[in-house]
Order: sequence, then C-alpha cells, then structure tokens
Amino acid sequence: MNHALTWMGHRWFGPTAVALATLLGPVLADQTALTWGLCALLFVVVGLPHGAVDHITYHHALGRNAKTAPWRFVAPYLAGLGAFAVAFVWAPVLATWAFLVLASWHFGQSHVEVRTSEWLDRLRGFALGALILGTLLDAQAGAASDVMATWMTESGSAWTLRTIGVGLPMLKLLWTATAFIAWQRNPEGRTMSTRLLREAFWVVAMWALAQSGELLWAFTAYFCLGHAADSWRGEFLHHQSLTSQFWTYYRWAWPFTLVSLVGLAAVAGAAFAGWIGLNWAWAVLIAGSVPHMVLLDHWAPAQLRAERAE
Repeated sequence: MNHALTWMGHRWFGPTAVALATLLGPVLADQTALTWGLCALLFVVVGLPHGAVDHITYHHALGRNAKTAPWRFVAPYLAGLGAFAVAFVWAPVLATWAFLVLASWHFGQSHVEVRTSEWLDRLRGFALGALILGTLLDAQAGAASDVMATWMTESGSAWTLRTIGVGLPMLKLLWTATAFIAWQRNPEGRTMSTRLLREAFWVVAMWALAQSGELLWAFTAYFCLGHAADSWRGEFLHHQSLTSQFWTYYRWAWPFTLVSLVGLAAVAGAAFAGWIGLNWAWAVLIAGSVPHMVLLDHWAPAQLRAERAE
C-alpha cells in the first residue's frame, strides 16, 4: 500500500479489527436501527467496493491496462450470477454447499500469504477460510438456521449446520497439519511462524466475535473489516498496474458499487412488494458474490499462470 493507507495495508490490521469489533458485539443487537445502519455503512464503504473493481482484475489478467468494463466481461459475469441464482432456488442445499466451499476458499486465500500455485498453501488457505466461516455459523447456529430456512427446509438447514459443526474439528486438524508442514519446509522459520500465528489469530478473533454479538454484526465485521481489508490489499498490489495510489484505485470502484446498490434495492423492493419470494431475493443476493469469487480465485490466476508460461 502507499502512504495514504499504511494502517490498512498492515497484515495485522484485519484480524485486529475483527478482534476489536467484539467490543461492540454486546451492544449491537440485530433488531436495532443502530446495528443495521452501521452494517449498511460498512458494506457500502468497504464491503461492496472491494468486488466492484473486478473489471480491472479482468483486464489485468489479460495483460491489459483499462478501467472500462466491456460486454465480454459484463455478460458472462451477469450470466454466472443468474445461473447460480436459479440453481440456488432449484437445488438449495446443494447450491448452499457449493457456495460455502467457494466462500471458504475465497476467504482463506485472502488471508494466506501465497502468490503461487503451491498446493500446500492453497489447502491451508481453504482450511483457514472454512474454519473462519464454520466457526461463525456454528456459534450462531440458531440465527443462521432462521436465515437459511428462508431458502431451504428447516430440516435442510439443520442438517447443513450440524454437518458444519461436526466438520470443525477435522478442519482444525487439516489447518494444523498443513501449517506444521509449511513451517518445516520454509527456510525462513521466524517469518513463517509470524504468518501462521496471524492465521491462528484469525480463527480466535472470529470465535470471540461470534460469541460476543449476534449474526448480523459478526458477519459484517468480519466481511468488511477483515476479509475486504485483506482483499483490497491483494487486489491493489497484485491485480492491477494502473496506479500507485490506493485512493485512486478505490474511486474506480464506485461506479459499479452504485450499480450494485441499485440492483440490491430493486431486488429488495420486489421482495417487499411480493413480486418475488424471499428465496429468490436471497438467491440473487448470495449469487452476486459467486462471479467475484470465481474471477478472483480461479479465472484470473489461471490466466496469469498461462501468460507466464508463454
């Protein structure tokens, strides 16, 4: 990061911010206007914009420097969103698990310091992301079940959350094993120890946050102050070469952030008016993040590897 964002560019900023968010947990109940207002502000200012520079990531992966979003990017992006939304309604349990796997991978890769295709680091990142997400859902199982029951049956949501709870010890073992192997293989023992300590702190911070407050604040604080902060760093440093000033890059996110807000408002309005069911509203909301995750974690890295191999 440049001098304008030194504090946010620090690798400890995200987990520390998540840990500090636990202090607000006891006073932010899901039903209050204060909670909704603060969460909405964080999503608009930090959360949504981190995915609104995907068109720049697309150009960068193809070796171009451009700030516009061509139809060959927008059309597949919207088609992917629509396809996953339909799948979410038609096969909610299967689509939910697909989303959880994609999200676990996405969250974990944003926190693990790796820029190669090294399988061990990628696997450790997946375990970390799954632990973070699983810890939140397990600690907030009651509230999470109520939310998930809007797009699947109660028995389906209960089974999904029970499975997550059963899988948490295995995920802890997977992260521990891959972390130990990575520590042994890395010649810079002290540097690797610091990285692994930070990864472990992510899980502890998420557990503390999930225990201290309710689901809305816990997820928002992690997603915006934790994941988005690390993603902004990674995208700015590794997925663009247009500017050396972060705030310039951040401003380029706003056109698509506003488009996203208009789309979300339209979906919410349609749901409240009874034109679409709540399951469709949730499907579109969740599906909106899927093209972002596929682009950033799979398509763009594959393009960059192919370009380097030429």
